[in-house]
Amino acid sequence: MTIVTHAFSHMLRHSGEVLADLEHGDVLLERRDGASLIVGTVRRERAVRDGLDVAARVLATMLSDPALASRTRVALASALPWVAWLDASDQAEFADAFVRTAQACHDTDNYEPLARLLHRWKVSAQIVHDPELARLLEPAVEAPVPLARPTASPEGAAGRRSAR
Repeated sequence: MTIVTHAFSHMLRHSGEVLADLEHGDVLLERRDGASLIVGTVRRERAVRDGLDVAARVLATMLSDPALASRTRVALASALPWVAWLDASDQAEFADAFVRTAQACHDTDNYEPLARLLHRWKVSAQIVHDPELARLLEPAVEAPVPLARPTASPEGAAGRRSAR
């Protein structure tokens, strides 16, 4: 599927031309003062969402089968090379979170959480892989400062007793 790009102002002046482009694929409308927009048909959008749902269900089934789970994680690392930078337990956690989130996104018609999940795990993998980046993100720990334990002065203790 091709994506045709138009300026938003072009769409306002020549909407018929833009609508004709929608018959062949989605249209990207670039705006100067805001985020660009994608315009497409509901049929195509539903097909994409349904495809993601099926893929998430297949992955969930594969991850639940002990004989296939490790090979599925290897396949995920092949599709998303940065996954290989995560340790084995994080790879398993990522795969499970990816599947659960993809299914929830399909059920709610909100795919932003999946994009956030992918971004956060990718950044985590980059931190694990780059010791300099990990060092920069570690909190600065200062040496502990020894403090003397306060002691009560004899006058202070007597003054407190007489005030009662």
